[in-house]
Parts: sequence; C-alpha cells; structure tokens
Amino acid sequence: MATLARSEIEALLRFVHDASTLERDVAVTPEIVQGLCGLVPNAEIVGYAELDWKRRRTRYLVDGLGTHADPDGDEVYWRLHRQHPVCEYFDRTGDLRPRRISDLVTQREWRARELYVEGYRPFQYDMGLRIPGRPGLTKTFMFRSSRRDFTERDRLVLELLRPHLRVIDETYERRGRLDLHVPLTRREREILGWVEAGKTNPEIAEILWISPLTVRKHLENTYEKLGVRTRTAAVARLRATKAEA
Repeated sequence: MATLARSEIEALLRFVHDASTLERDVAVTPEIVQGLCGLVPNAEIVGYAELDWKRRRTRYLVDGLGTHADPDGDEVYWRLHRQHPVCEYFDRTGDLRPRRISDLVTQREWRARELYVEGYRPFQYDMGLRIPGRPGLTKTFMFRSSRRDFTERDRLVLELLRPHLRVIDETYERRGRLDLHVPLTRREREILGWVEAGKTNPEIAEILWISPLTVRKHLENTYEKLGVRTRTAAVARLRATKAEA
C-alpha cells in the first residue's frame, strides 16, 4: 500500500491552501496546474480541460504555461476519443477516481491505437482524474509522461486531492451563478453561494480557509448591500433574482 511522508503531506496541505485562497476568476489556473506538476513529479505535462460534449467544443483548457482559446478542440481527439482507455472508463463506469492507462490496457495495445499515434506520442504513460460536472460537460485533469509510468504513490496524491479540487470547482461555479446586479465582492459571492447550498458559517470557513468571524463579517456586508437582515432573506433574494432572469 502506498504511503506518503510527512513532508509530502505538508506539501499537499500547502497546495490546497494556496489553491483555495488564490485570487482569480476561474477555478483552475496555470498556477494550480504547476502546483499539481510539483506534487506528481513523474508528470512531464499536466493539463486541465472542460469539454462540452453537446456542442463538441472545448469550454476551457489550461496547462502550466497558460490558458488556451480552443473552441473547436482537437479534431483528432473528438474523432478518436473512445480509443482513450481512461476517458472510456470514466464514461462507462462513472467512477471518476484517478486511473492510469496501464490499469486498463497494455502499453503495447495503447501504442498501437490511432489516437496515440496521431495525438499522444511520445507520451505513452497517462493518468487522469475527473471532477463532476453538469450533464454533457466533463472536467478532467490530465497527467502525461514519456519516460515512466505513474506510481501508486502518484495515484494516492491525486485521490487525496480530488475532493478538494471538487470543492474549489464548486466554489467558483456557485460564485459564477450569482448575478444580482449588486456590487458584491468575489468573496461575498463565494460565501453567499455556499449559504444557498445550506452550509453553516464554520463549514464555509473551512471550505474557504478563513475564520468563521470573517465569514460573518462578509455576510453582514452582503446583507447591507442586498437590503436584507438574515441569511434566509439573502438566499430568498438570490433565488428571486434567478427566477426573474
């Protein structure tokens, strides 16, 4: 069974803290991808992609160098995506935990597939994990290597990180859905999104790596801006605004 050293656990905690508190407008940034690369040293390339399968469009794509405008996506991948063992496994089973290609097919079989020849060579080793998205949208972290396969230690690192990556994504999804035509700050929108989800102040504080007192102060500012006095009224205002949209 794979285990982590104390220094590795500390590195994971630093990553989660930094990823949760980084000032940004999207959930996954090049800085976060670079941080993942440091935690999985076997990876030569780390990327994150959001694919809209209904429209066959790449909604968002990022690696350690930056974000990429790629609305039409990679034609080779759209045509041959069912040949990717990990993606096919995710789609078939609904199990989104970290998986290596070598968990599913032999390296010889993978290297013989057209998708590898046309789009992945020389990165014969591949590991992926997904976080849940709305129907028709996939959110996938990708790790690739040409020299050596990923280890059980690498899988454990990503298994431990996956729930935190999901919470970070949910925080930004909820914040992005708030359009109250009121000048709320980024943090106020994040907190109000979690209030709508039924989270208590201590739970929100834990998610966002801030103190419950800070959560309360942000909520007080939000109530004043919305012209309400309670969290129930704030959520009611939020839902009424959504219904009018």
